[in-house]
Order: sequence, then structure tokens, then C-alpha cells
Amino acid sequence: TYLSEKIGYWRYIAIYRHLEQNPDSKIFPIFNFFENWCQDENRHGDFFDALMKAQPATVRGFQAKLWCRFFLLAVFATMYVRDVARKDFYEALGLDAREYDKYVIAKTNETSARVFPVVLNVEHPRFYERLERIVQHNHALDAADQANALLPLKFARKLPHWLGNVWEMGRLFFAAPIPSNRFQPAIR
Repeated sequence: TYLSEKIGYWRYIAIYRHLEQNPDSKIFPIFNFFENWCQDENRHGDFFDALMKAQPATVRGFQAKLWCRFFLLAVFATMYVRDVARKDFYEALGLDAREYDKYVIAKTNETSARVFPVVLNVEHPRFYERLERIVQHNHALDAADQANALLPLKFARKLPHWLGNVWEMGRLFFAAPIPSNRFQPAIR
């Protein structure tokens, strides 16, 4: 829940700030409400931050580090793959989906370091290379779904791409994390 709220904040505020500077890209009136929504997301995230800090055992120890890495990776990979697949929406707003996601991921990762014991090394060049491979595998999976073939043949075509995604996610998960104290005590 914490990550959902914090990534929601960075997503909304990035769009809001972009549209503030580019009002001609405001294609829907709903964007007028993004500033209030992003602040709500931020406050909700701060509440969960306080809960975790009040119960420090929830973010201490080896198991907590694994869970933090898992949740960060799951949230970042899901957002990146989904947004790249829907890049037309971001282009309509005058944004590049990949650059937008890189900004949101970096800011969410940095914010998470305030409470999580470790965060992902999203600055490592292989981080986005691996996410791009997952995007490619998902394109191939979509193409296999669209193909006019028998189910066993579709399964055979999809299997290497499923395994490829598992491989890339595993490599991302087991990449060396960054101890959060490297972000501290900087005020952000």
C-alpha cells in the first residue's frame, strides 16, 4: 500500500507539473484535479511510512529486505511494461512513456529509501535493459495470442517468452540492492 501511494504521488505530480508547463497538452479536464490527487496519495503514503516506522520490525532483517526488493521490483516492472504498452496515451500528453517512467521510478525508489532498508539500483544500466527485454517478451506474447493457431502451438510459442520474463525478473531481483542509508541523511 505504501508503494502504491508513493508511486501514485510521483506519477500524478509528474503529469501535473508537465501539464502546468504545457497547458496545450491537457487533453482532459480531469487533469485539473491532479494536484489535489497527488497530494492525497502523498499523505496516504506518509501515513503508511509512519506506521512502518512505529513498528520497525516490519522493515528490519533479511526477510524484510527481500520483501522490499520484491515489492519495489513488482511495482516498477508492472508500471514500466504497462506504460510502454500504452505509450500513445503519454504521447498525447506530450510525454515519452519510458522517460516518464524512469523519472517516476527514480523518485519512488528514492522516497522508499526513507523507510525501506534497501532499494533497487535503478541507475544501473542493466536495470532498464532487462525491463526492455520484458517489454519485448510481452510483445511476442501478445503476437502469439493474436495468431490463428491451436492452443498447444500457442503455448509452445509463448513458453520461451514466459521463461525469458522469469529469467529477467530473477536477474533484476537478485541484482545487488542499495542500502537505504546511502540516501540518508539527505533531506529530499
